[in-house]
Amino acid sequence: MTNRPVRPEPEERPKIKRAMRAARIMKGITGPMLGLVLLAATIVGGTTEWYFGVGVLVVSLPFFILGYLAARCPHCGQVWWATPPWASADGVDQTADETDSMVCRRCHLDIGLGLRDP
Repeated sequence: MTNRPVRPEPEERPKIKRAMRAARIMKGITGPMLGLVLLAATIVGGTTEWYFGVGVLVVSLPFFILGYLAARCPHCGQVWWATPPWASADGVDQTADETDSMVCRRCHLDIGLGLRDP
């Protein structure tokens, strides 16, 4: 039995567009950005005092937090990009990616309809 996608309400369309834009940005940039931040923190911490390296990590943290908060479903709050397999605390299938499937994997909101102009 498959769940049919839920049609979004008209007032949810701008929220869906913002969340999908954030999800696509975070999906493409999170891995490389995290690698660069860790490299910079290691270099700064190794060439100066260790707490300057920790400072680099702390200063970069808001980028990841804001991206994580922005890329959420307006219905259920599910983050709209694939997460690592070890992060499956709620039992939701982590291999599906909303930026490809255009359907929220938790509440089955039809994202594709929300991205279209009325």
